[in-house]
Amino acid sequence: MTARRALLALAGGLWAAPAFAAPPVNILRRVVDRGVIRVGVWLDAPPWGGFDAEGRPDGSEVAMARLLAADIGLRLQLERLRPEDRMAALLEDRCDVLAAALPMLSSTLGRVAFSVPYGRVTTVFAAPASLRLGTLGDLVGKRVAMSADTVAFDLAQARLPPGAIALFTRHLADTMEALRLGEADVAVTYDWQLRDMRLSRPELDLVPHLNVRSWSHGFATRLGQPDLVRLLNVFLYLRGVDGSLADIHARYFTEPPPEGLRFR
Repeated sequence: MTARRALLALAGGLWAAPAFAAPPVNILRRVVDRGVIRVGVWLDAPPWGGFDAEGRPDGSEVAMARLLAADIGLRLQLERLRPEDRMAALLEDRCDVLAAALPMLSSTLGRVAFSVPYGRVTTVFAAPASLRLGTLGDLVGKRVAMSADTVAFDLAQARLPPGAIALFTRHLADTMEALRLGEADVAVTYDWQLRDMRLSRPELDLVPHLNVRSWSHGFATRLGQPDLVRLLNVFLYLRGVDGSLADIHARYFTEPPPEGLRFR
């Protein structure tokens, strides 16, 4: 059975339950009735979300949203969100599902429902190998570049010791640029971004000196939607087994997904 047929069969089977057992708003039933699924995306965070050379939305989360809509036979409506607006857009019913790298952390767990995770990210303090950072205390007196309004910023700022000099940048890419130009001693970044910089500029000899925290992310929807969460999980299982998730991850992150996220 194809992924699409399996998902449609699942969706049809879910509606066999008595009406009194359904939640007040059954998002899965509604999106199928409308023929449209609204997926919230963050288009200012490549490689998760951005734009291609022709100005069209692109990125790993966009690819996931497109594959999901195609598999359940619905038209996709992308809703562009700011990072601070992701939770609100879901809770205020401005989108049906989030594919916006929303982290599974204490600040989000219990407020929205997540699918099984399909991505994992680690925030790191990156610097030239010669700097020799062994503990957080070694950041005292160092200029640490951080991008505001990111999970990395929230996690790293709380761990900076007194005496560290925080430099705030507008965009994630600016943190690595500040490090490259010598405007900062240390950059708060993600493991994938550091890897890309090491591949493109090996002469800089940048390494992840200290890990801040790792977290997983997946699709998110409103609480009380077991039908939709189940469908999302079946979609991820089927597309994990056939290699589609690994292909998307390799396309945008230039490596296979972490072993625990391969659904094999």
